[in-house]
Amino acid sequence: MRSQPPSLCALFAGASGAALLTVAALGAGVTSAEPVPYSGAGLTVHTQSAPVKTQVMNLPKGRSAVIDLPVDAADVFVSNPVVADAVLRTPRRIFVLGVAPGQSDAIFFDGMGRQILNLSIRVDAATDELSDTIHRLFPDSRIDVQSANGHIILSGMTRNDGEAAQIGRLAASFVEKPENVLNLISIAGKDQVMLKVRIVEVNRSMIKQLGLSTDITYSYGTQSYSYASGGQFSTNGAFQGSKGACYTQGGIAKFDGTNTTTTGTATDPGGTTTTTNSGSASYGTSNKTCLQAFERVGLARTLAEPNLTAVSGESAKFLAGGEFPVPSGQDDQGRVSVEFKPFGVGLGFTPVVLSSGRINLKISTEVSELTNVGALQMTSTLTIPGLTVRRAETSVEMQSGSSLMIAGLLQSKYKQSIDSLPGLTTLPVLGALFRSRDFLQDETEMVVMVTPYIVDPAHPDAFQTPADNLQIASDMNTVFMGNLNRVVKEKTGDTASTPSSPPAPYAAPIGYVIE
Repeated sequence: MRSQPPSLCALFAGASGAALLTVAALGAGVTSAEPVPYSGAGLTVHTQSAPVKTQVMNLPKGRSAVIDLPVDAADVFVSNPVVADAVLRTPRRIFVLGVAPGQSDAIFFDGMGRQILNLSIRVDAATDELSDTIHRLFPDSRIDVQSANGHIILSGMTRNDGEAAQIGRLAASFVEKPENVLNLISIAGKDQVMLKVRIVEVNRSMIKQLGLSTDITYSYGTQSYSYASGGQFSTNGAFQGSKGACYTQGGIAKFDGTNTTTTGTATDPGGTTTTTNSGSASYGTSNKTCLQAFERVGLARTLAEPNLTAVSGESAKFLAGGEFPVPSGQDDQGRVSVEFKPFGVGLGFTPVVLSSGRINLKISTEVSELTNVGALQMTSTLTIPGLTVRRAETSVEMQSGSSLMIAGLLQSKYKQSIDSLPGLTTLPVLGALFRSRDFLQDETEMVVMVTPYIVDPAHPDAFQTPADNLQIASDMNTVFMGNLNRVVKEKTGDTASTPSSPPAPYAAPIGYVIE
């Protein structure tokens, strides 16, 4: 129920000790309409001739009330002036002001020190202005605003989570701390949101390598001279192709010799000495030259379309892929603990349906795959692969059925290098024999598109799946015809189901609901 501003309250006591008490609201908001009893002012004042009971007064913060006493009051005591204040304007008229949320007592005495009135004042936050604002901004919502112990309590029902969140933020602006708002609002109907995400990536690459690999060796006797160039490229590393076209000329001849010398006479064998000398020598020139020419053009396309449905205000996650093991630690006994990391196509989102069919989305989507680039070689038999990741996380707000491109990438890499021998590359014609060219061009273009739909459950017959009408071929059909699934041709002519109209190919997407 909506809180009403206090207007006027006049209550009369019984026969014993009859008295009059009037409580009136001060300030703007008081009209000349029919008086409405104030909830906290239903008080009956008793004099000393009867027992004085404590009366309860509920007073909004910042509001005031007027109390008319039946006898003159000489003094007033307020237990908690921070919460409420009482002022004696005249001996029989008292002003009570709500200062801050809380509770306080006010005791009134006459000239003889006898108690006239005991008040238990409860000051809460004013809710009438907040209630009027909520009903004006959200006329279709049924919200009740109450206050208790400095807190604002919201109860009732709204159409969707978006309105409930907006009402909660509005109520937080009426209190000192947002946590002083207790949101007990219920949702009339939970909307369900299906999110369709499309991740498209196209990668084009080109590699060109051209150079001469030369290996010349000249040997004369025991001395050898050699010259080698080529074989490595600074941009792409080693030569990407095979060995190339090679030309080999000449060779090196190797000669081995042994010389034996004997000294002494036959009559004196003990004085005979034999000396043997051996050696080798190489003579000639060898020349091996290879022409290394290579060109590669690559095109890669990645397409992922994950779909996921969740209730408004709830989170949902989806992963189609796998997990690979990664060592995470080792104990004192040498046992290795393993942690599994996910990879594949993942989607997570939290939808909140707002008014007029608008949807607020918190999206996290990812496409990852294993790769040798960045892999970690632990041992000769253990290699931890790397991951190629495309990930996007954002928050957007859009209409149901509309599409939005939440992420995009356009990347172009161009690398070219020339390796040469200083001084010789400037020679006309022959200078090309002493340099190698390495070229790399890589272009990547990627977009991430999202489309949310507000969907409702339907009958199972209204859906189609990829497994519908799929029939596995028999062994004979697989062996002799090479078919993995059974192929059924549509009938034509008079035996067709609809001979008047030609068959149309099925072109609509399947596997999810289209609004």
